[in-house]
Amino acid sequence: MAPVIAVNTTRSTRLIAALRKRWYVVVIAGVVGGLGAFALSYTITPVYHASASLFFSLRTGTSGSDINQGSTYTQNQMLSYAALATSAIVVDGVSQDIGASMSKNDILRSLSVTAPQNTVILEVKADTADPSLSARIANSAADHLAKAVSQVSPVESTTNSSVVAHVIDPAIAPQFQSSPNKKQNALFGGILGVALSILAILLTALLDTRVRSVAVLKSMTERPLLGFAESTRPSRDSRPIALRLPNGSATERFRQIRAGLRFASASHATTTIAVTSAIPGEGKTVTALNLALVMAETKERILLIDADLRRPRVADYIGFEDAIGLTTVLLGDIPLHEATQRFSDTTLEILSAGSLPPNPAELLGSARMASLISQAKEIYDFVIIDTAPVLSVADVSGIAQLVDSIVLVVDASKLRQIQLEQASDVLDSAGAHVSGIILNRVRASKRRDVYYDEYKRKIPRVGTRAPGRTSVASQNSTGGTERAKTT
Repeated sequence: MAPVIAVNTTRSTRLIAALRKRWYVVVIAGVVGGLGAFALSYTITPVYHASASLFFSLRTGTSGSDINQGSTYTQNQMLSYAALATSAIVVDGVSQDIGASMSKNDILRSLSVTAPQNTVILEVKADTADPSLSARIANSAADHLAKAVSQVSPVESTTNSSVVAHVIDPAIAPQFQSSPNKKQNALFGGILGVALSILAILLTALLDTRVRSVAVLKSMTERPLLGFAESTRPSRDSRPIALRLPNGSATERFRQIRAGLRFASASHATTTIAVTSAIPGEGKTVTALNLALVMAETKERILLIDADLRRPRVADYIGFEDAIGLTTVLLGDIPLHEATQRFSDTTLEILSAGSLPPNPAELLGSARMASLISQAKEIYDFVIIDTAPVLSVADVSGIAQLVDSIVLVVDASKLRQIQLEQASDVLDSAGAHVSGIILNRVRASKRRDVYYDEYKRKIPRVGTRAPGRTSVASQNSTGGTERAKTT
């Protein structure tokens, strides 16, 4: 029962979070629904309601028993009198009273009759677009109904009708329209808009299987979360965020991931990791670059290898040459220390992809690749390898046997649960040790941005020199390509 309860709790949390995130949609839908219903009410022809009431009674009664029986008789006839109010004998009389302004059919449609149960009171109603006309029709119908009752009721010995109808409440021209009720329609329209928007948000949240947040990710997998990377605004500068905004909150997130990766290494010795993703476009290469840059801040020797021999991007992001790289070393043309390039004056060295081979999977799973990684472990404190997506090609299956651990990058706005499960199955089948998951492109917290905006105002801008020290950001931004010296 515990897993079921956990899933239900997570689902409820997800639905509540969706409503809290899109509360403005509910407000807008309520306002638009109310205004729309109010505006629609103006397009409908107004109807004015007027009514006249009649009281039916016996003309005579000699005793209490006669009066009681007569009252019972009258009550039993009320439905008949109600039907008589819309008969031709009444409608014809009304038509003669009001003239040719309305046809008999229109008069009949405007008339309605109600007779409260266990009473001898009958109410004749008329609904038209003209308030005075409604009152005239209701009064005329009441008068002609009283005459008709006298004609059809039993006649006494004195030739008078035994039942008589009296108009006790004549109709008057209404001041306000009875329909449409603009305020009521606006209220109903607003309620309907709110209800439909909430239903749409809940259905979208239930049908959306993307990994939207940390809570959703934890409900989908038991693999540890190393941290999450914030989504950043589009920029013409294609460099990693750790270079563009070294003191920003997004870069600080990568420092937290660095700490999480160190913590994961406590139980499983890790000096070489492969960074991959389930599908293309999840930001694994940029994540690997940022992680390598923040790791180099600790003055450890870091090597970043671009092993995505299908679509290498590391060199493009930082402006390095890609003619010589991993494939050049694996083919034995030059040694490792001559193929790497140092980034500026940091301790980070990069081995780009080099020329694209026809058989990447076989090359990455070869003995030469294993020898290269072993050699790199002896020279560098930490080796990060950017690899191809798990579900696209089989490259990562070969590298998984050669590295200490795998880090899976998950895009919070793109990857779906089924794809995450498939990627996990592929890594498990390859016998890979997965250190954890980095949730990428998570929406930044506004409060955190405010905190870092205040912090950044206190430090020198990129490209300026602080008193007594050189800006690291300035060094990174102007750093060029430098071949690593032989060790």
